[in-house]
Amino acid sequence: MIPANNKAIVLAALKQLIGARNPDVTDTYVHDSYIQHSPLVKDGKTGLQEALQQLKKMPAAPAPATSPVVRSIEDGHFVMIHMDVAFMGKKMAVVDLYRLEGGKLAEHWDATQEQPGEVNITHGATTIEDLAQTVENKQLVAAFYRQPDAALLAPDFVSHDPLYTSPGLFDQLTVHRILGEGNFVMVQCSAERNGVNMVVYDIFRAKNHLLAEHWRVVQVIPAVMPHPNGMI
Repeated sequence: MIPANNKAIVLAALKQLIGARNPDVTDTYVHDSYIQHSPLVKDGKTGLQEALQQLKKMPAAPAPATSPVVRSIEDGHFVMIHMDVAFMGKKMAVVDLYRLEGGKLAEHWDATQEQPGEVNITHGATTIEDLAQTVENKQLVAAFYRQPDAALLAPDFVSHDPLYTSPGLFDQLTVHRILGEGNFVMVQCSAERNGVNMVVYDIFRAKNHLLAEHWRVVQVIPAVMPHPNGMI
């Protein structure tokens, strides 16, 4: 039986579709009108099934000692998964964002960034707290994007992105979604830097009405993708 809440549905789907490499359960978890934004996968349920069949043919990696899922956020019909993934000899930080409809995955966005060898950019706090402050914390993050004021940062603020210098790092930055659950807030953006278009996913942890911790995953938008949907 599929779990009732959206986060549990997404985690169960990832475990079966990606972890167990079982494309036979696609109909169980994926909506018939599934929309794909990943730059590596064709559109629709058939595109996902094709990618899963290709994954099934690849040599299985040793089972990880722990789940690659580091933190997750559920906000209405959206679920974000932040992962630390070992793939093809590389360590990758990954953000997957899903929109659910009728208890099934209906739309998917993602971004993948290779982790620098000396830094793990997914480390840090993971426990969701302060559920009653979800709206306030989303408003706090929105205010920081309107005006990146250092007064909104905790005295011990830490970013796990070694290049982080606030949203002002980019020449242009457009916020598309702000999602939150308790003390964690995710921002989905499109950005431009030195003429290069990219997607940016920022994750913040709030504490005592200030921003206390930050993670980021950035991916350049390729010129050619296997669908017309874009990465945002």
